[in-house]
Formats: sequence, structure tokens, C-alpha cells
Amino acid sequence: MGKGSRARPFSVSQEQFGNNYDSIFRKSTMSPSVEQMKTGTCGCGRSPTGNCIGWHSLTEEMYQHKKMLWLEEQELKDNEVKKSNQGG
Repeated sequence: MGKGSRARPFSVSQEQFGNNYDSIFRKSTMSPSVEQMKTGTCGCGRSPTGNCIGWHSLTEEMYQHKKMLWLEEQELKDNEVKKSNQGG
């Protein structure tokens, strides 16, 4: 047997660990790119306005809560605009 041809004491196989390369090194789709943040657009899909407001870092529970508050605030603003347009 030549140098390096001995059997290894253990063997690591694809079946044991699977292909973790993507989960380790792939960029998260939830985080916006630097370019997107510089241009004022958000790639995480959570921003209701399309501009990055930092919601990509929230947990799902916090995101749902913030979204609910934002929707309520928008509804109040819409009602104020309707009242001012009606002259009341």
C-alpha cells in the first residue's frame, strides 16, 4: 500500500449529513441586499411600503403585530382624509 492509501478510521458520507452547503453558505432571502437598502427598496417582502423599514429582522410574531398596527394606522389616516374631503 502506498502512502495515503490506508483505510480511514471513519467515513463521512452524503447520506449521513446531507448537503448542508446551501443552508450554511446561501444568503438568506429574508435579508435585503446592501444595494436594495441604499436605493430605499426592500427585498424581504415584509415592508408594506416597499422601502426598507427594518422588518426583515423581526420574528414572525413581531412582524404580524407590527403589520396589524401599521394597517390600523393606515385605516385611521384614510378615515381622516375622507372626513377632510367631506368638509367635516
